[in-house]
Amino acid sequence: MSNNPGWHIARKRRKQKDQPADLSEVETARVYKVELPQDGMRADKFVAKRTPWMSRTKVQAAFEEGRIRRAGAAIDAGKKLRTGDVVELILPPPHEDITEMARIPYDIIFEDEHMFVVSKPPHLIVHPTGGYRYTTLLNALHLRFKDSGVFPKLVNRIDKETSGLILCGKDAAATGKLGKALEDKTVVKEYLALVEGAVQVQHQLIDKPIDQDADAEVSMLRRIDPNGQEARTEVWVEKQLGRFTLVRCRLHTGRMHQIRVHMQSIGHPLVCDHHYGIRDELLESDLQDPPPPPTRMESPYGYRDGDSDADVSDRIRAVDTQKRHEYEALAKGERVPRGDNDALLLGRCALHSHLLRFTHPYTGQELELTAPLPPDIAGAVARLDAGRFQPGTPVPGPNGA
Repeated sequence: MSNNPGWHIARKRRKQKDQPADLSEVETARVYKVELPQDGMRADKFVAKRTPWMSRTKVQAAFEEGRIRRAGAAIDAGKKLRTGDVVELILPPPHEDITEMARIPYDIIFEDEHMFVVSKPPHLIVHPTGGYRYTTLLNALHLRFKDSGVFPKLVNRIDKETSGLILCGKDAAATGKLGKALEDKTVVKEYLALVEGAVQVQHQLIDKPIDQDADAEVSMLRRIDPNGQEARTEVWVEKQLGRFTLVRCRLHTGRMHQIRVHMQSIGHPLVCDHHYGIRDELLESDLQDPPPPPTRMESPYGYRDGDSDADVSDRIRAVDTQKRHEYEALAKGERVPRGDNDALLLGRCALHSHLLRFTHPYTGQELELTAPLPPDIAGAVARLDAGRFQPGTPVPGPNGA
């Protein structure tokens, strides 16, 4: 069969068809073919079914703006489709500055022909979602490997504000093997977290089931629920810091927001955790004795009634850009003022993916990879360790300098 030219052509076409999308390229349109089961289906129903990432409102807007086409012409939402029809969805231009993709910072901690481990800074979304289609870590990684035949995939994910290690595969086979290792709980994942209060128990296992918080306005939020999914977090005290504690957390399960929910459940929420904590920013004045009330805000992004998707996306990106600039200033040891007599010590949820330990899926080598505390958390720890707040006292750098 290998000597049959037609077989080689068919194999090449299959490979081209199966080639993953290059996320470093701006996507302008998506094309969908109507199959027999969709014969006679309304165009809006068909598009909604094929684009679960689009809300009903967005699908309706696409029709109203003439961005749903058949044979090059815009069609109405109620138009009946026939088997073999090709429907094209014209995507709106991105809101982001695409050139930012090349400037996204990250560090490659380990790399070989099958996989790599990357350490990301805070204030960076890991994959395209919502108002971020092109300025994410995954877009930047696709740009790094552009034209190499490698289309990186993330094996594990961390929140936008969380910094640290992420496991990545260079092909589907490696990604699958690493994902299976995660599923089988043979990958050890440890985080460092700065939490509220003095944690008295030096080593403990938090074994409390977690489920979606049905009462929360934000659907992603979680809570302790006896009927929820099994969730276990092992916690060690790393450093006592007066009214705060640096802890090390090992995940034995992988529930959404597990560390944040578990630490809140024992009375020690993460510092600057907007959803589960008591403050949004850690300031120099918080070292006073007694301390002022914790800094809280209704929403970092200031959602308002009547906001369009574009309004919300623009505001989120503006706030994220400001937070990123403040992080960069803290990393340089600069003072970030808050009013006339105060300054920022930490402006994001104090969680860092510190360690990954696993067996290489191809070589069998045992790998233990670590990423030190990033400069913002390290600087806050150093300042808390230095003691009581003195007006005008310089904030020590990550090394205590």
